[in-house]
Amino acid sequence: MKKSILFNRTLHLVSYVLLSLTSCLFVSCDKDDDWDKNLGNNLLEGIWTRESISQKFVATFNADHTSYICTYNIETEALEHVDLQGKYRVVDESVLIYQSGDKHRFKLSEDGNTVEITYGYDTGSPETEKTYTYQRFVEVQEPEPEPEEKELEFADVNAAKATLGSLKAGASVTVGMSNWEDVVVTKVSLRKQLTIEDTPMTNSSLASGNLTFTVPENMPVGSYSLIVAYTVNGKAKEVMFDAVTCTVKEEVTPPEPGAKVLVFKNQMMGSAQNRDFGCLLTVTDAGQLDIQTACYMNDDPTLNADENKKRRSEIDLIANTYSGPAFAFGNFDKIAHNLRNFRCNGTNLFTTSKDDAKDKETAITMFPGYADIQTKFLVLQESIEKEKNIIDLVRNDQLAEISETATPALFDGTSKIDRITVQSIKPGESVGRDRFDLNGVVVFKSSKNGKIGIMLIRQINELDGSNDAADATIVFDLYYQK
Repeated sequence: MKKSILFNRTLHLVSYVLLSLTSCLFVSCDKDDDWDKNLGNNLLEGIWTRESISQKFVATFNADHTSYICTYNIETEALEHVDLQGKYRVVDESVLIYQSGDKHRFKLSEDGNTVEITYGYDTGSPETEKTYTYQRFVEVQEPEPEPEEKELEFADVNAAKATLGSLKAGASVTVGMSNWEDVVVTKVSLRKQLTIEDTPMTNSSLASGNLTFTVPENMPVGSYSLIVAYTVNGKAKEVMFDAVTCTVKEEVTPPEPGAKVLVFKNQMMGSAQNRDFGCLLTVTDAGQLDIQTACYMNDDPTLNADENKKRRSEIDLIANTYSGPAFAFGNFDKIAHNLRNFRCNGTNLFTTSKDDAKDKETAITMFPGYADIQTKFLVLQESIEKEKNIIDLVRNDQLAEISETATPALFDGTSKIDRITVQSIKPGESVGRDRFDLNGVVVFKSSKNGKIGIMLIRQINELDGSNDAADATIVFDLYYQK
């Protein structure tokens, strides 16, 4: 609040209180019943101000012919002194005669906005007279607040997550918005996460609450944030909707009939606490890839106990993050009690006792089938010739089969798939049997059917150094043995 506005409000409050006091005081003390029969023309009615170096003086002349002077600190505007002058008469439109006997002469300017007041007039001692110039006080009106302009928002955040979480290059996208009235969209872009690289969308428009745009044909696969630039009531605005991740995915081509390997390109998984991307990976008997959030651990009410146990035990691997930071794949033996940190829609799967052994037993009891996830892992090394052959096939997208003849190292004992977990390298670490980097190749052997999966690591996103990188994701190609 500006000081002038504060002063106005303080002045009004003080004026109200003093007006009440002076009215009561001088009416009750009026001993001369005829004194106020002709009070004259009250030319000074109103509020007048003057200033010295350190003080502000406010003289108030009320409609009932009473007056007082308030003295304020010019810096803090704190009230320092009040002089109750009492009731006055106006004589010859130039002299104030107070009931107390004091006389003051005044002279108004022609426009009525300036007055000179000579205090101590007609006392017989001219040397005691003091003349001051006052300006009529004009109240500063507090400006009317500008109407609140609400930002453009998603009409339904969950619907926006579903739509924007699975974008395809060249596809048209429509997402519902709120506060869209009077909005004119000028540009829609996708900003690559953790960068300032913006890619403009085409055919963008906003009509009837629906924002529509087309993803360019050459849009790279990855995670982005939606940015909308627009004008509203002549003002230019730009909003980045970073609470919803936009994910551009590559079109997955179903395996050709007769193919000896299942191929799933540019797949994304999230960490244990990611709301949008699943941390549980299953390749179904029908050859479909299913990636689910931690909610999948909870019972499906449409299934019986044995069926719920079976679907949990068929999970191939579990994704998680660790301090350092690192993105990891693991099985039950590695995750164990740490399932307590996995979240379904932002809520932990169960309440922890903060006792590892007890929490492990709780997880086994609450989620039958969880302990059956015993998939083992290995990171292939370029320094081993047989493994380098597999790495080259995967990186060149030439792996057509996982078998004793096509990938012998995985079957003849050269590459022992025996780790309970593998994870991305931390700063200062080197790749190894349980450490992978970008473009690394991870092998796993499923505990449910003994089949082998091979993963090419393409991206590791949003590992920000915190212990729990809730928004971390990993992008990979998966080749799965038929």
